[in-house]
Amino acid sequence: MSKLTLDRDKVFKNIHIVLVSPQVPENIGLSARILKNTSFSNLILINPNLTNKSFEVAKRARDILEKAKIYNRVEEIKDSYHFIFATTRRRREFKVIYNFNYILPQLVCLASSKRIAILFGKENFGLSCQELEFADSIFYISANKSFPSYNLAFSVGIVCYEIFRFLEDTFSRPYLNLAERKDIQALFDFINATLTRKFSKEVATSISKILVGLLKRTHLTKKECKILKFLFLKIS
Repeated sequence: MSKLTLDRDKVFKNIHIVLVSPQVPENIGLSARILKNTSFSNLILINPNLTNKSFEVAKRARDILEKAKIYNRVEEIKDSYHFIFATTRRRREFKVIYNFNYILPQLVCLASSKRIAILFGKENFGLSCQELEFADSIFYISANKSFPSYNLAFSVGIVCYEIFRFLEDTFSRPYLNLAERKDIQALFDFINATLTRKFSKEVATSISKILVGLLKRTHLTKKECKILKFLFLKIS
């Protein structure tokens, strides 16, 4: 792990805030204001209820809304980013969910050189299981356990502010040369193919599921990907 003074402007440019099916027009406008308050400029809207009220609430951040890209489904943007993060307030079976404070340094390090998307779900339900499947990492924001659900704009505000505050630190941050999504997926495919040749389909699927779940928690570096592929190549 080497040291790198992060380029703040590049980090802000590489992080895209994605609102998935926001239902309340005011929340869209407030989110735009929050982005501008915290030096972000890239807002992506998926199937939004965007109205004149959104622009009224945005006030001097209406330029963020005017240049926001709009899509119908999360699937349309999945190949535009090296890494996709998603927010949730609910525990999900078979999903590794991180505390945002834990994942923040990795997120910022990634954004220093990669395009990053952060998904926020609709106000009344959050992100669906299908939408979460597009995420490389899922995190939650700490809250009162008896009342854990934040307003959409508040959630955007907390995440953007914490990233902004993190970058206010003038000291060098650890830099990890993390592997890209396509490299990680290629490794997973290789592991699965190797296990399938060695074991029955049922056993191979079971082992592969455990290994992939374990490796997904580690945010693999490029070097680690190469070493793991080499090891499984020897096994095959």
